[in-house]
Formats: sequence, structure tokens, C-alpha cells
Amino acid sequence: MGDSPTLNKSSLKEIEVMKREELEALGMTKEQIDKVLDMHHAELDPVHKDLETAQADLTAEKTITATQETTIKDLKKDLEEFKDADVSGMKQKIEDLEKDIKTKDATHQQEIADRDFNDLLKESIASANGKNAKAITALLDVDVLKASKNQKEDIAAAIKTLTEAEDSKMLFGEPEPKPAGKVDLIGGVKKTPDEGVSSLMDALKEKYKQ
Repeated sequence: MGDSPTLNKSSLKEIEVMKREELEALGMTKEQIDKVLDMHHAELDPVHKDLETAQADLTAEKTITATQETTIKDLKKDLEEFKDADVSGMKQKIEDLEKDIKTKDATHQQEIADRDFNDLLKESIASANGKNAKAITALLDVDVLKASKNQKEDIAAAIKTLTEAEDSKMLFGEPEPKPAGKVDLIGGVKKTPDEGVSSLMDALKEKYKQ
């Protein structure tokens, strides 16, 4: 099917010139000819605009069709490259990778949870004046406390129970004050130089009072 003839401004000008010449040959005046041509344009111009719109739509459709054809060609090429691929093997690799990612993510989340739990446990033991965190932790049911939805409250309650129990309350309390002065090898406390001077002065005073 051939393309429809295109009416452009040049061809319309040719028609106008041809008709003007024909009208002049009929002996019509310039004013009469202009009036006839105006009537001609009033009929022809809308047709010309519709034709231009149709041609623009056709060009756009041709562009879309060309793009689609290129896409289809590329897809066929990609499919051709993978026609001998081990699809089941690739699927298994993807599943293994997804499983590995989930495992690593779960491990990472567990590490974070363990760290937060241990920090909370240390803080709770310190708040209860625990003397030996390792020994106190060994007396706690750590697995149950980790699984608790209210870890802070449950840890505090478990530690409070230990502070009140006869066989574990000695693990809590204020730290014993360190003895002043120096400790000798047999456990005695040696007086510091200042304490020795003070004692000597007191002895002299007592002596000369007599």
C-alpha cells in the first residue's frame, strides 16, 4: 500500500497560484479572486491540520514500534545466550545465597542481643553491689533471663533473690575498706611515717608531763 499524498504549504501555494490564474482567465477582479480563495482556504485548512496531526501520530507510532522491535530483538538475544544454562543449578545457587544471608543476619542479630544482655547483667550486678560478677552470673539461669521479654526487671528480681539467700548473700555488699598504712609479710599493718612521728611526739609529751 502506497503512502497518501502529503499536502504541505508548498503544494497549497501551487494550487492557489493555479486557481488564481484560472480565475484571472475568467476575467474576475482581484477582489473577487481573493474572496473565492478565502472560501477555498476556509474549507481546505482544517483538512490540512487534520492531515498534519495524523502524520505526527503515525510518526510517533512508528517510533514506538521501532523501539518495541529493538526490545524484542534484545530479549531474544538474551534468551539465546541462556538457552543452554543450567536453570535448576542457578536457582539452587540463588536459594543457597539467600539462606546464607538470612543465617548471617540472624547470627549478627543474636550477637547484638547477647552484647546488650551482658551489658545489662553487668550493670544490674554492679547496682546490687555484687563483689564477684562471674560467680554471681554462674548462679543465675542465664538462658531463661535471655528469653525474657522483660529482661531488666527479671534480672533485677533474680539478683535480689541471690542477695537474700544465705548461701549467696555474701557475694553482695559494700567493698571492705582497705587498711591504712603498709601491710607486712605476716599480715600486720605498719604505720606510715606520719603516724610514726605523731606517736613519738605523743610519747615525749606523756614523758615530760610527769
